[in-house]
Amino acid sequence: MIHRIATVLLLSCWLSSCDSGETLNKPVPDIQAAARAFKLYYKERVERAVTAYQRFMTFGDVTFGVTLGKAGIARVDNDYEVVPGPNDNNMIGISVWTVWHAYRIFHTRKLELALVRMLNGLHFFEQVSGHPGMTARFVYPGWTRVVDGITGEVTRTRAGSPVQAPFAYNPELEAEMIETFWDGVRVSYREDPEDILFNYMPAVETDAYAVTYSFSALPRYLRSSNCCASIMRTPAPYDWQGAYWGNHNSRDNFPDLSLGIVAAMGALGDKSSSSAVRKAASRVVEAGRRIGDLIVDNDALMTVGERGTYDQLIPAGSVRPDGETENEDLGTLADCQMAFLSRAISTSGLSTPLPAVKAPASLEQLIVDAIGEDTNCVVPKGVRTCKRLEEAFCGQDWATMDQMEFFGMPWLDLVRQLEESSPGAAENLIGGFQDDFYEITLAVSALVAYADISRQAELGRQARSVLHDLTNLMREFADIIYGSAKPERLAARLYQAALFDAWAGLDSTPLADLGEHADSEWHMQNLESWLVMQDTQPAPMRTNEEILTSIESELEGASQTVQARYQDAYGDTPPVRVVGEEYQARGFPEADYPWRTVERPHHRIVGGSRLLHALPLCDTAPAILDCSWAVMGCTRPDLNADGIVDDADKAMFESAKAEHAQDDCRAGNQWCQGADLDRTGRVDQTDAAFMDAAQGCTYARE
Repeated sequence: MIHRIATVLLLSCWLSSCDSGETLNKPVPDIQAAARAFKLYYKERVERAVTAYQRFMTFGDVTFGVTLGKAGIARVDNDYEVVPGPNDNNMIGISVWTVWHAYRIFHTRKLELALVRMLNGLHFFEQVSGHPGMTARFVYPGWTRVVDGITGEVTRTRAGSPVQAPFAYNPELEAEMIETFWDGVRVSYREDPEDILFNYMPAVETDAYAVTYSFSALPRYLRSSNCCASIMRTPAPYDWQGAYWGNHNSRDNFPDLSLGIVAAMGALGDKSSSSAVRKAASRVVEAGRRIGDLIVDNDALMTVGERGTYDQLIPAGSVRPDGETENEDLGTLADCQMAFLSRAISTSGLSTPLPAVKAPASLEQLIVDAIGEDTNCVVPKGVRTCKRLEEAFCGQDWATMDQMEFFGMPWLDLVRQLEESSPGAAENLIGGFQDDFYEITLAVSALVAYADISRQAELGRQARSVLHDLTNLMREFADIIYGSAKPERLAARLYQAALFDAWAGLDSTPLADLGEHADSEWHMQNLESWLVMQDTQPAPMRTNEEILTSIESELEGASQTVQARYQDAYGDTPPVRVVGEEYQARGFPEADYPWRTVERPHHRIVGGSRLLHALPLCDTAPAILDCSWAVMGCTRPDLNADGIVDDADKAMFESAKAEHAQDDCRAGNQWCQGADLDRTGRVDQTDAAFMDAAQGCTYARE
């Protein structure tokens, strides 16, 4: 009897290919999570978005690139010109972190190359100034680079002469990257800030050019803003002489950068990473240690100032480019979370029990100076020392920060009352703090990722607890500032807070605030649009009266120092004018930048794009986004292989589903004529849901 049963089972298994060695997938546990992820991040769509980002938002060279979050793009047929920046705050590290997640999830060669290029970019970022461990707001190689994806060639010139990076290129890697990201197009990258500011910007950002950009301090630096940074030029004999970088990298930029370094740690320790990824990640981890060590040694992000010698490092953001002292030191550590994060990326690393760290620029004295004695804010004696991750300001933890009082009333209640009586008051009062608060929350997100990568459960528990408190406050700030008056701004802030929760895998993530990920969907559509943009046309000419009005408006908001500088240089004659059908501009000193014809605007300005920000949820919160179907890509449900999933594919699916309703699906029957989309061995309602989710997906046929 037992023998007969065994014989029947063996025969059944043979008929259904059980012994073929085929591995069946398990059905997804949540159809909605899988459908949501597919629509947003199916494989081919992720690769399109990453290609667009590599081509139009990542700058440096073919084999290394760093995010610069603003660019002008001009197109004529297959010829493009891209002009990057300048832009103060750029998502340099977050973009590396999300592409690392994309590589881990999809493991395609295109995503591997993108990750290698961006990791190499982080290494360039730390190297460009010549000062080990020093960070920047943005970086430029200081050349014009032409990548010809039609011929497979690349040229780099500075002032018309050929120039090379100070290290040997890998010609095979360069050739593959050109074929991967620039196939069929020719792109000229203007990555020399002097060219950008004095030839491109006069008619593009006329007000900023007149008041800021037009004042050259070369060979030492160019101006990119009057508050926050200058564009320093790396001098000889440093390796990257002739390159440029934005100084005064403040606390605003540090958490973002750190997340990229933490991603490199993860890539280095991941056994599934390729040797090329691990090699690039190793260099970034070492650069991150130098960055962390420099910050830990000085309790501040360090920089080179506009005055003094190039080898003299000072705390970033303490003095404005024109020599004015900042009201708030923007480079010295001011909160416990970033102080602990700097230790995490340093040579010593971070573990529990936590070491004591310093935050010398903590905000308590600023608060007391602004409010007076009518507050319960506790001012630390001497330099503030942090011993716990949950510490906030004024003697409060983040969980109790709402208990801080102004004039005998909880401060947030006071701000809410002011907003009710005078709409817009809340944004004026705490809008700036809300931005600082975002950076602190991002720092804790980086610590959560660091704890997970370094397998430190207790550190991860503490970081997640603090993150929960921070995102709750983030939601309260958003409600007070935006409420019902600005629903779109409110929704965006709530979405970001929920993303922070989901990045950390918190069970308390408010799913309603994520909705159907409309924010991330918009960014995906925006990135994809860059690849199919129409030829650009010259912008309408402005009048001299319009130019004068825009410059006067810019001057009204400038400091007295900036106004005096403008008046001394230009008097009553603006440095940009219209002559016939062309623009002319001059700069300062006028001997170096006399009146000359400059470009008429003909670029599409892009920026602010967030690359794959919800994709990490496929790793950290699969109950929200499950990439199991997304990994299979659009080709899987495209049953007629025409490059789009539509009603024709659905009709073929329904026919095959009916024909194979009782069949086991295996390779031998083409997985039930392709209807077993998820390769679980059966055609069922899960496959039908997969086909529904895939409607409208597209890809380029080979």
